[in-house]
Amino acid sequence: MIFPIIIFILFLIVFAIFAAFAIYHAFHFGFVGDATKYVTIVFVIFVLLVTIFTLIYILGADWSQDLDFSIFGF
Repeated sequence: MIFPIIIFILFLIVFAIFAAFAIYHAFHFGFVGDATKYVTIVFVIFVLLVTIFTLIYILGADWSQDLDFSIFGF
């Protein structure tokens, strides 16, 4: 159970670094105007929603079951 959560947290850390760089880049080198602010807010809200729903799914999954790869011919 703890292994998928650790992988998810590591992914979130790497994603947060890249997202912070992208937001900095958009504000520093992007177009001047209100659209940059609104698009950044939409981006952050979308990322937070996807992260929350993914975390809810990961915590609610039954990780004690075996994975069945027989449909792939293994």
